[in-house]
Amino acid sequence: MTIGEARSFVGSDVSLCWLDRKGQELREVARIFAADFVPLYGPCLITDAGDIRIDRVVSIDLLADTKIA
Repeated sequence: MTIGEARSFVGSDVSLCWLDRKGQELREVARIFAADFVPLYGPCLITDAGDIRIDRVVSIDLLADTKIA
């Protein structure tokens, strides 16, 4: 996923699966507030579940048409 693709999910509720530092899959339902470059981490999703590096995202599924402007 690129940062451009990630920005299409900003303002949406999603089902998110990503890898933690140990390589274990984590799953969370989260709202994405921003997709931006974070110093020392690179491109990240800024969510209510925390900042998640885009290169660690395994899957992201839109839950419903919940996008806010």
